[in-house]
Amino acid sequence: MSRVAKKTATASEASAKAAEKPTQKRVRRTADEARRLILDAAEKRLARQGPEGLRLQDIARDVGISHPAILHHFESREGLVRALIARTNKQLRDSLLGALGDGDTSRDAADHIGHVFEALSDKGTARLLSWLLLTGRATEESDAHNIMGEIVDVLQDRREEYAEKKGTAAPDKEDTLFIAMLTANAAFGEAIVGRQLAEAAGLDQHGIKRFRKWFAKLINDHLEAKR
Repeated sequence: MSRVAKKTATASEASAKAAEKPTQKRVRRTADEARRLILDAAEKRLARQGPEGLRLQDIARDVGISHPAILHHFESREGLVRALIARTNKQLRDSLLGALGDGDTSRDAADHIGHVFEALSDKGTARLLSWLLLTGRATEESDAHNIMGEIVDVLQDRREEYAEKKGTAAPDKEDTLFIAMLTANAAFGEAIVGRQLAEAAGLDQHGIKRFRKWFAKLINDHLEAKR
């Protein structure tokens, strides 16, 4: 058989084998799963690059979908940002309430406070929320604007229930407001300028973690004193 014939036969065999291979099935995801994967990818880019990293084309490439697919689920970049903020607000609310209002003095507040700092600082959410506020995107009707009031109300209810169970005086609501504000402000401050300040003071990553534990003890000691 000539060299040309051999090449032709080889090419024909390769084509036949390729035809025999089953077509790779397209991964089908539920709407909820697709939204979760998109939000996960957006959250990672937010943590690495800040709000400017929330580009739909890049997020679509991270997930392995098309740009129009994101628009199908969120309509626009603003819609994706709103959904990301809503999910983070729920995580932040749960973390704050767990850290400040579970009423169980045997639990380590440092774990809960760590979750608050993680939600706001480590994931870049504080920078996104600050960007929303500074650009006027966080309106009075938005979750980003209302979350602190909700946290304070629920936290105060829990503290009152705990005080009633223990037969002690109910804490002042302003005290609850100040605790929530102090915790949120500390986490926001760390997210925006805290790491630079820590490095300037000679603290490394382990030092930042020690600060978080120190801060958690500060809050916990205050709560204990009020019980």
